[in-house]
Amino acid sequence: MARGLYDISQLEQLISEGFVLLTPNYRLARRIKAEWDAEHMATGERVWEPLAVQPLEEWLRGQWELAVNLDLLQPMMPLDLNQTLELWRQVICEQGEQSSDYQLLRPDVAAQFSNHARDALLRWQVDLNQWDLRQSFTLDEDCSTFLQWLALFERRLSMKGQCTSVDCLAQLMSIAGQLPLTRVALIEFEEIGPLEQSILDALAASAKKFSSASDQVDRVAHSFSDKRAELGAVAIWAASLHRRDSKATIGIVLGDMAGDRIALEYLLRREFDCLGNNYTSLPVNFSTGITLGQAPLVRDALSTLALGLNQTTVQVVIDVLRSRFLVLPDAQSALAQCFVTSLYKEGSERLSIGDLRYAASNVCLGEKRGLVLARYLRALFEMRDLRSAALPSQWAEHFKKVLSLFGWPGNQGLDSLEYQQLELWQRTLEEFKGFDAVCKAMHYAEALQLLRDCCFRQISQPQTEDSPIQVLGPLEAAGLAFEHLWLTGMQGASWPAAPNPNPFIPIFLQTKLGMPNATAERQWAFSEALMTGYVRTCQSVHASYCRQIDGVPEVPSPLLSNFAVQATLDPSCVSEDWISDCKSGVLITLRDQKAPSVKLDAQAEIRGGSGLIEDQSQCPFRAFARHRLKVDPLGDFSVALSASQRGSLLHDALYALWGEIDDYGALQALDPPLEKQVVARAVQTAVDAAPAVQRRRMGHAYWQLESRRLILLLHEWLKVERQRSTFAVVQREQDVTLVLAQLKINLRVDRIDHLPDGSRVIIDYKSGKSKVRDWLGARPAKPQLLLYSLAEHDTAAALAFAQVLRRDCRYVGLGGVDVANGIETDIPRAIKGQVDAQDWASLNTLWQENLERLANDFVSGAAQVDPISPSSCNWCGLQPLCRVNALKKRVEL
Repeated sequence: MARGLYDISQLEQLISEGFVLLTPNYRLARRIKAEWDAEHMATGERVWEPLAVQPLEEWLRGQWELAVNLDLLQPMMPLDLNQTLELWRQVICEQGEQSSDYQLLRPDVAAQFSNHARDALLRWQVDLNQWDLRQSFTLDEDCSTFLQWLALFERRLSMKGQCTSVDCLAQLMSIAGQLPLTRVALIEFEEIGPLEQSILDALAASAKKFSSASDQVDRVAHSFSDKRAELGAVAIWAASLHRRDSKATIGIVLGDMAGDRIALEYLLRREFDCLGNNYTSLPVNFSTGITLGQAPLVRDALSTLALGLNQTTVQVVIDVLRSRFLVLPDAQSALAQCFVTSLYKEGSERLSIGDLRYAASNVCLGEKRGLVLARYLRALFEMRDLRSAALPSQWAEHFKKVLSLFGWPGNQGLDSLEYQQLELWQRTLEEFKGFDAVCKAMHYAEALQLLRDCCFRQISQPQTEDSPIQVLGPLEAAGLAFEHLWLTGMQGASWPAAPNPNPFIPIFLQTKLGMPNATAERQWAFSEALMTGYVRTCQSVHASYCRQIDGVPEVPSPLLSNFAVQATLDPSCVSEDWISDCKSGVLITLRDQKAPSVKLDAQAEIRGGSGLIEDQSQCPFRAFARHRLKVDPLGDFSVALSASQRGSLLHDALYALWGEIDDYGALQALDPPLEKQVVARAVQTAVDAAPAVQRRRMGHAYWQLESRRLILLLHEWLKVERQRSTFAVVQREQDVTLVLAQLKINLRVDRIDHLPDGSRVIIDYKSGKSKVRDWLGARPAKPQLLLYSLAEHDTAAALAFAQVLRRDCRYVGLGGVDVANGIETDIPRAIKGQVDAQDWASLNTLWQENLERLANDFVSGAAQVDPISPSSCNWCGLQPLCRVNALKKRVEL
């Protein structure tokens, strides 16, 4: 067991004289009590008098309760912090609806500032009934608005007989001398607010201040290049001291607990070898835990409750499926993976619960259909109570039923930490019922948001055995007597912190009264007092700072002026053991570029159309992964249609357009008014064919814009078509089948035109830039049109991309006859020696050989990671699997 963090022998006289010990925080009170209990246990006692030690705030609250019990004060209902903030939020929103002078984006943040401002005014005993003080508030727009909120807030409290925690303290001043007087000792206080001091003067028979005094203290300052080096050095220092003396008390103060805790915990675990099987053996206690809402158990509960809203996000659905705290037996099945993939393919991050329920019910894989999640969602939909307004106490019971439906907290058992988080959740849910005091009946979304806010304000601090190494925030370390203390983040920009006055109290008033965070002088005094306390109570104090933060040079805090500077080398970011093992290792290379060949009975199951051959051409591994391993990267979310969806919409519009205009003669016969009507009908047909979910998600205004874009685009394309000679559209979106190397490839040809000489032109619509060179080389980058040509019984007269691109509409292609501008007939000139072909016929023969070879390679199992160009990897999405960007050579250390 570690040695004590407080020398209680210094307090023996105060204890014997019957003083009540008051501390500035709970941690120090618990520590003093623990030392008192340990001292009595060490002497073999089994029963002893409990020590009268409390935080000052708790003792003052006890005095208020005593006064109420003695009928000295009128009974009132004290609101906790969450209830107080909710009442402020209601007041601010109500006032905002009645006023057009301002609009708030974050009423909840305004509520926090308002609550802090009111508490500060009460604690500094500011009487706003004084005309001159009130006038100073009206001179500032923010402060004047706060006065309006404050008046409404006070009325709400008065109407319901409620008060805040600071109101309880302020009321004690009205009964000075009527309560039994108590002798109190203020332990390790650096400062006390005016209200608390006035109450102590009125209620305490005597109030003594006591501060520990240490002998000569070693003070050493260190500088590091960056934050990681600093935290790494701290971890090495703590581990070294602990190995030397396992009972030594070691404190680490993090200036930025939220930003540095995770990194420091990892580095400490690495130094103590607690990253694997010894994970629970770390001899470190972190004073500040995570918020309850961040705990996986509660995070998943909140995600589950979010499924009762009208809308949710794909990420919430994934969190629910991944949760081990829910009973979803098929959540990790292949069917569930298909379900998630389908959600991503929709392209929208948000989706309605109705659409989610439908998708979960109808997802299919072979003979399997529907997920357990769908059954839960249907049961959730049938809970009609969730669609009516209710009080928070009623919502607490509804939330329990919803979680019970999903089997939360699971059937796998909870560890000690999770069990503590479950108990805290249950307490939070009980406290949530107390919102009946300040809230009217509300709907599901409001109640869930209120519960979520409570969870993210509640800190989940696990109860662990006392550890010799403590990681604390600056205020929590005050008064504790460590043998070794290290202060991190001591940059000049952070210590003292920059002033941060409350925007709802006039600056001159905050400055005059010396309110916290008001001025640079006040920040200096506060930080200096903290540093004095550290030095006074600890035997050895180390402080460190970074010479650079985010590329900005930093200087040490002026509070380190009397610290001895010690030259310190940055620790290695890589473990020495790892470097040694890496250098002594032998690199073994295994070339595995050949997959098993495709069996005849399995070829019928392979799907992919022209995309299969294109993938084999772009990179053999891509074809293997997508078409044999069935690996497909998840899609990207977008607030608009994706490029592929817009391309499909364009295809549908062109399909409808050439359904009305079937040949060159009909095109030429179109006058401008008729053309306008034909194009509008084609676009409307395409829009109507879009999935209903997609149309509803985008909204009417979006589809109007998209229709306007398509209309302009089709008019521009018809200008290109009018430049051609006679043709007739004989096929649109024609399905054809091609057999290559025993592979059955299903194709859909966008359009085939018939020329007067009986020949045919195969056309493929493209909404982006198109190039003829994509057909050249041993591995054509875009072989789709080439496959269409092979599927024709006779050689096509020409192959052409119809590049339907705003302000750049054109035909791009090759052919044996002059079909249209942009379709080259001089083959040697067009291919520029990139392939061995002299005319159109020989070029078609070469294409057939190349495509058959690619098909044979796929069937034989060729699966090497070999992209034809760097751009092949741009939209592939398989990099984590193929590791194409991995280093080719071992890094020399």
